[in-house]
Amino acid sequence: MMRITFLLCLAFISCQLFKTRSPETPTEVTEQLGWKQPITPEITLENLRNAIYYRNTENYIRCFVDSNFSDKRFTFVPTQEAQIQYPDIFRNWSLNSERNYFNNIKTNVPQGGTSDLVLSGSFQSFGTDEAVYYASYLVNFQHVVKDVPQSAKGNLQFYLVSDKNGNWVIYKWIDIKIQNEFSWSELKAKFSY
Repeated sequence: MMRITFLLCLAFISCQLFKTRSPETPTEVTEQLGWKQPITPEITLENLRNAIYYRNTENYIRCFVDSNFSDKRFTFVPTQEAQIQYPDIFRNWSLNSERNYFNNIKTNVPQGGTSDLVLSGSFQSFGTDEAVYYASYLVNFQHVVKDVPQSAKGNLQFYLVSDKNGNWVIYKWIDIKIQNEFSWSELKAKFSY
């Protein structure tokens, strides 16, 4: 009996069952997923690029306004051509629509496939808590859906605001078509099912 008690005590001490470990800091966890605290509009765009690159839906959605932390509501304005071609899809486009589109496209990118976003533009600030980003874009998803281009190209306007937590988020997105190019709006429509 004494031997069993001794072995149990030895096992208990060596395992350190009640010793707490140091938790990972939020920075360590989120940086692994390509996410940084969006304390500037530039970081928000970096997070958006990383969310597309890693095809991380939650980080993608975190780039957009959460009405729990802002009086702004998310708005996506498709190209005029896409609005005419897909009126039912874009009539009530919401953050949930963004989530569905993103989930649908990422499930069609096979393992080893790539995705990326290239933005080239500039910011115009409106005070300390609002900005507009004007840019040309090229977004690529190496998906396997036939008859749908893997790249979309156009111009966009992102309207950003600093929310109640001090995080910069996109609250309005305007897509502008470049003649004869497949737009991001069209890509969203094709994967909005």
